[in-house]
Amino acid sequence: MILVSKTYLSRANSPFKATDLEALLQTCRANNTTVNVTGALLHHNQYFLQLIEGEEQQVGHIYRRIEQDPRHEILSILFEDEISARFFPDWSMGYREAETIHSDALNRILESAKMAGERFPISDFLLMFGNED
Repeated sequence: MILVSKTYLSRANSPFKATDLEALLQTCRANNTTVNVTGALLHHNQYFLQLIEGEEQQVGHIYRRIEQDPRHEILSILFEDEISARFFPDWSMGYREAETIHSDALNRILESAKMAGERFPISDFLLMFGNED
């Protein structure tokens, strides 16, 4: 069994209201639980930053579903790699709003996402979900 982690950035076609986000999270959590995929989602304005992880085939299945979702107009993979263990083993889909995250960590991620040749700072993404500051 090969475990992989995939992190992507996407832009929604239109703004998500709180009820839209809650419905999205419920669907993601149900779909991920069905195929044993775990991960975390960050939302800011119309942008989503999501890490999904699990068996290679299952992560591919979930990502293809995301690619086909008409609510996305931009979708870009930032990080993809084999992993020896899950980052979020207990979360079918963790969630944080960008407003609750320290701005330095968020800015490092956003700047890195703009730089095509720079490796995505996965450690900064992980810290966002472990630190309430």
